[in-house]
Amino acid sequence: MKKLLALIVLVSLALSGCATGKFLGFLATTDYVDAKSKAVADQQAAQIEQLKSQVAENATALEAAKSAVEKMNKVQKTISDLQESMKDVQDKVGSMPKDVIKQIADLLQASLN
Repeated sequence: MKKLLALIVLVSLALSGCATGKFLGFLATTDYVDAKSKAVADQQAAQIEQLKSQVAENATALEAAKSAVEKMNKVQKTISDLQESMKDVQDKVGSMPKDVIKQIADLLQASLN
């Protein structure tokens, strides 16, 4: 029983030392806890800043990708419009008499020379 009582006294002294920074306070003083807390807060702040930087970089890359997609869509529309125009020209040329086509070819050849 005396051993149990002595153990309880030692444990309570150790725990009170942790809270007050006095007797046996080397285990975890308030200054130590405050310093560790500040170090963790500083580390988290640095990580948050790094993440904000990465988010900004990703936003820039996203805008560039959106711009590239818009340009690609414009190019595809232009190609589609040209293909439709080519079909119209082919239909018109196909409906022309061969003599007229030959005369046009001869005129074009003459203008190149």
